[in-house]
Amino acid sequence: MLKSMTGYGRGNYAGPTFNITAELRSVNHRYADYFLRVPREFYFFEDRIRRLLQGKIGRGRIEVNITLHRSPAGRESVALDEKLAAAYHRTLQDLAVALDLPPDISLCELVQLPGVLGETGLPADEELLWPPLEEALQEALEGLLEQRTAEGRNLMRDLQLRLSSLEALVDELDGLTPLALEEQRKRLESRLQEALADNFDENRLLTECAVLVERMDVHEEIVRLKSHLSAFDRSLRQREGPVGRRLDFIAQEIFREVNTVGAKAQDHRLTALVVEVKSELEKMREQIQNIE
Repeated sequence: MLKSMTGYGRGNYAGPTFNITAELRSVNHRYADYFLRVPREFYFFEDRIRRLLQGKIGRGRIEVNITLHRSPAGRESVALDEKLAAAYHRTLQDLAVALDLPPDISLCELVQLPGVLGETGLPADEELLWPPLEEALQEALEGLLEQRTAEGRNLMRDLQLRLSSLEALVDELDGLTPLALEEQRKRLESRLQEALADNFDENRLLTECAVLVERMDVHEEIVRLKSHLSAFDRSLRQREGPVGRRLDFIAQEIFREVNTVGAKAQDHRLTALVVEVKSELEKMREQIQNIE
């Protein structure tokens, strides 16, 4: 199933003492790239968050924003880290002695140091925080994937229409090529007859015309173009896994063959068709950049 690389999802966990909000945003990127903003309490889970996302998202830049809110019930009491406070006190006293300063450390100043006082409401065991966090992430991930899938369906419809247009143009090229080559052969014969009027050699004339016309023949390029278009269609219909890179590669191959056709074509009708093919292909390549 074709998926876009852009989307947004939001999930929440509401508990008796704390709430968690998870927001996921994804944009185009050549590879899978994860950018996390999480509270200090969730640093321990960063690798686990990445693994959770990697299982569902194959490509794109994913921004993860986690916020933690303690509910009023979680603020009714305060947690005191006595060991940390004692360590701060000893360190400050040692510093005062080293600097020959009075050790006038007040309780008010001590409790303002980082980590001494904090709100309660979170489980003491870090592992107990993962299920609520995972719940919020899963909800956000479902929303994100839903948006990426919906946008992917829109992209697929557009690309299928453009692919049909390309196939029609290539069929037109294929049908016009023999006529254009025959007309070119007759023009070359006429010019060579005029140039060799005094020393006319029919065998030489036919050989020269055959060589020149062969150089202008684009039959092989058109065969490869049709093969690439079929491969593009098969990739569009692939049910599993990211296909954006493969589609981009096939589009590059199509562009290469079209360039060759344009360089070899000596007929204004072929040249006009090549311009149309390039224009349609460029629009397809812009859309492909959005595909996972």
